[in-house]
Amino acid sequence: MSALYVHVPFCQHICSYCDFCKVFYDEKWAWDYLKALSFEIKDKALSTSYDSIYIGGGTPTALTYQQLQYLFELLKPFSKQVQEYSIEVNPETMDQEKLELCFQNGVNRLSIGVQTFRDDLLKKIGRVHTSKQVLELIKDAQTIGFQDINIDLMYGLPDQTLEDVQADIQQLCQLDIGHVSYYALILEDHTILKNMNYQPLDDEEDAKWYHFIRQELKKYGFHQYEVSNYYRYKPSLHNLVYWHYQDYEGIGLSAHSLKKHHRYENTKSLTRYLNHHYLENDIPLSMEDCLFEKIMMGLRLNEGISLEEMNRLFDIDFQVKYQDVITKYQNMNFLEITNGYLKTTSLGMNYLNNILIDFLEDEQG
Repeated sequence: MSALYVHVPFCQHICSYCDFCKVFYDEKWAWDYLKALSFEIKDKALSTSYDSIYIGGGTPTALTYQQLQYLFELLKPFSKQVQEYSIEVNPETMDQEKLELCFQNGVNRLSIGVQTFRDDLLKKIGRVHTSKQVLELIKDAQTIGFQDINIDLMYGLPDQTLEDVQADIQQLCQLDIGHVSYYALILEDHTILKNMNYQPLDDEEDAKWYHFIRQELKKYGFHQYEVSNYYRYKPSLHNLVYWHYQDYEGIGLSAHSLKKHHRYENTKSLTRYLNHHYLENDIPLSMEDCLFEKIMMGLRLNEGISLEEMNRLFDIDFQVKYQDVITKYQNMNFLEITNGYLKTTSLGMNYLNNILIDFLEDEQG
């Protein structure tokens, strides 16, 4: 599998919890940015055989119809063999014309930033769309022909209750949506909510809510395949490239790439990017780096890590090397080995960070 990520940093509004690389939309800046993106594409001499393209942000649909059309033209040489072509969508910036433009240009998957269907909670996190706009957008998209739709939901929002979460899940399941990404609210530095001193869920409450969400989604036919991701019909190919720790290309402001044991990081400075200085860091990864990162990504997946693959890729006996860590968490029912795969158990998912810290310390020790 090979994947291309395209970052569009522009937003009409800045949400109070968001720490992604973004800037307020300006029409001239957006055109200048697309021209700079064209330069990066030509300069990198990208592959033409991607299995997945993902346009993320920011808010890609903050672009005008003409700007989106220009972006799709830039990406056309790379979309001929694509199986999954995704774009992130915010309800307040998407209309019928843009939906049809996306569909006509081969986009076959929408990822809609919903967060919650409660309008009052949306206002508290700085979202400007309404639940009515979400429902209309989904209906229009399905009418046009989009069958693969993901929606992002969040829990732990200010004044949100478990009953609100249950209502969100019930609404989701009435819409014939095939995929949901369900994230806990995390207060990152320099975000509005962090500066307002909002207190998120403590670890015990977070575990309780997380368990509730998993059980509710399972009841409605959703399969969890990663810590925060669930599908009814099929998982996201693009996400699986990341979690299987396969190479991918990233273009645009702040985008990352992983290629041949190197991580490439693009600049977060719009000024530098517009002046064609896109690459900020080229970080060589040691075999130890790659080993830990593959563990870190693989244990997020329900399928876990193939022990045979780890032994082959890194020329080790994985179970011998990490015997102490594996045994410790097997005894706590946090890890299990099934059919040659090391997996995080349902209970262990709540303590994944602790498990990974022990793997890292064992590696460094």
